[in-house]
Amino acid sequence: MTVRNFSFACTMLVLALPQMPPQAVQAEGIFSKGGPDAGTPEYYEYYSDLPVGSRQRYWKGKLWPPRPRPTGHKQLPAHKFHSAHFWPFPYVCQDRALVEATNFAQVENGWITATTFYDYHFDPETQALNSAGRRHLSWLLTSVPKQFRNPYVSSTFDPNATQARVASVETSIAALLGHDVPMPVELRVASPLWRNANVVDGTMRAYAESMPPPMIEYQGVTAD
Repeated sequence: MTVRNFSFACTMLVLALPQMPPQAVQAEGIFSKGGPDAGTPEYYEYYSDLPVGSRQRYWKGKLWPPRPRPTGHKQLPAHKFHSAHFWPFPYVCQDRALVEATNFAQVENGWITATTFYDYHFDPETQALNSAGRRHLSWLLTSVPKQFRNPYVSSTFDPNATQARVASVETSIAALLGHDVPMPVELRVASPLWRNANVVDGTMRAYAESMPPPMIEYQGVTAD
C-alpha cells in the first residue's frame, strides 16, 4: 500500500467514526461524566493541583513502578510545561513551610523551657519566689521577646503548694507591672534540663582540686 492510499484510508476511517461534540469530551478522553468540559477555564482549574511526575498503575498483577507514586489522572500538557518551567515552585513552598513550622515549634518549646519557674525558684517552706526566682522573673519581663513572654510554673504533687507558687508569681508580676497588665501564669509538668548550680560548682571545684600540678619535662644541655 502506498503512502497516498494509506493516508486516504485513515481519512475515511476517521470520517466513518461517530463525531463527539466538544462539550462531551472530558479529561478522561471519553463522553461526559459530569466533570468540566475540556478546553474550558474550569477544566484547567479543576486539574491545576495534580502532582507532577509519572503515575503508578496496576498491570498484570504488579504495581508499576513498585515505589509509591501518584495515581489518577496525569497532568495536562500545559501544566507539565508550567511545572518544568517554574520548577521547583510552587511545590517547594510546602516543604519550606514545613521546615519553618518545625523550626518555630522548636523555638517556642525552647522559650517555654526558659520561662518556666522550677523548684529551685521557690522557697521550699513557703513556696514563695526566692531571690533566684525574682531575678528570673525580672529577666522574663525585661529581656524575653513579647511573643514568648509567658510565665510557666512547674507543678508539684501537692495542689496547695502548686497554687501557692502560682499566687506568688502573680503577686510579683502585679508588683512590678501593676494590676492592669494581664499576664496569666500557666502550669506545666516539667523538670529542669540542667543541674543545680551548687552541684555544678562542687563538680568544677573537685575537678580543679584533683588536677595534678603542671610538669614540663626538659633535658639540660651542658656546654662543651
